[in-house]
Amino acid sequence: MAPQTKPEPELRERGPLADKFVREKLPLWQSRLKLEDWKISILSVHPSGLRAQTMGNIHWDADKKSAVIRVLDASDYHMPFHATLNDMEFTIVHELIHLELVSLPRSEASRSDEEHAINHLADALLQFDRRDDTLGALKASSSAASHER
Repeated sequence: MAPQTKPEPELRERGPLADKFVREKLPLWQSRLKLEDWKISILSVHPSGLRAQTMGNIHWDADKKSAVIRVLDASDYHMPFHATLNDMEFTIVHELIHLELVSLPRSEASRSDEEHAINHLADALLQFDRRDDTLGALKASSSAASHER
C-alpha cells in the first residue's frame, strides 16, 4: 500500500503549523548537535528581514552562548507545504551548524566555502534523519499489515 500524501493545509493554518513545526525541530536538532548549553530562539521573518537570496540567518553572542535564528516565514514560500517545512528544517540545521563552527576563524574570503560545506553537512544530516523516519514508517506499516492477515 502506497503512503498517502497529507492534504495541503488552508492558507490561514500554514503560519501556526509552521511555527509549531520549527519550535519542535529547534530543540531536537540543538540536542543532536550538542548545543544544549546555548539559549537559542527562532523567529519567522519576511524576506525584508533577510539578506537577498537567503532563507534564514543566525546572530549569536558567543560569550553569552545565545543566538537568534531567523527563518523565512511560511507565507513567503511558493511551494507545497510539506516542501516548505522541509526547507525550514534545512535552514534550522544549517544555522545551527554555524554555531558549531563559531570557534573557527572566519573571513569574507572563506564565507562562500563555509556556506557550501555547511549546506552539504545539513543536507547529509537531514537525508540520514529522513531515511530513518521512512524506514521506521515502513517497518510500522509492514508490522500492521502482517497483523491484519
